[in-house]
Amino acid sequence: MSFDLLAPHYRWMEALCAGGQLQRCRTALLPVIQPPQRVLIYGEGNGRFLSKLCRRFPAAEITVVEASSVMISLARTRLQRAGLADSHVDFIHADALTWQPPAVTYDLVVTCFFLDCFSAAQLRQLVPLIATAATSEAQWLNADFQIAPSGLRRLCSRVIVGFLYAFFRRATQLAADELVDVSPLLAAAGFTRCERHTFVLRLLFCERWQR
Repeated sequence: MSFDLLAPHYRWMEALCAGGQLQRCRTALLPVIQPPQRVLIYGEGNGRFLSKLCRRFPAAEITVVEASSVMISLARTRLQRAGLADSHVDFIHADALTWQPPAVTYDLVVTCFFLDCFSAAQLRQLVPLIATAATSEAQWLNADFQIAPSGLRRLCSRVIVGFLYAFFRRATQLAADELVDVSPLLAAAGFTRCERHTFVLRLLFCERWQR
């Protein structure tokens, strides 16, 4: 799986397909996040969420795990242009499935539109691995796509999600081909869902989980 080829075009592709709704979903719960000391972000992409996080919590030490070197370059450039080059951000160019995070280190974990890239079997490995990095009172911010529960919204969301998987599987060699509910995995790792919001006909959601 590689987003390197899409990385230079991802911003306009997101704007064309979703306007500002994905960014709205990513950042919706930032006002209620308890100020973190150390943050672990997976799959940050081109840095749109990261720049908001740095502005809101300027003292936080942030580790970004990103498999695309091009996305990392774009995120660094975005921070510089926003005057945030001095933020405490450490970029790790690595595959999330094989990178071993330091244990019991981070009091905020962020996975925005990231876990949908993995199959059910991969998530059974990945979510517990990420959870080992979380402290005993950590928060976990998760945002992603979902299939609406019923009616026309369900049909529309199935069509949209199906198209996205077909496109990204071809463009990035994505392993996943369907959405997986990660709630049981987060609960098994000791997290409890505290808040949940949905957007765009219930196609998008964001959640805050707490240990």
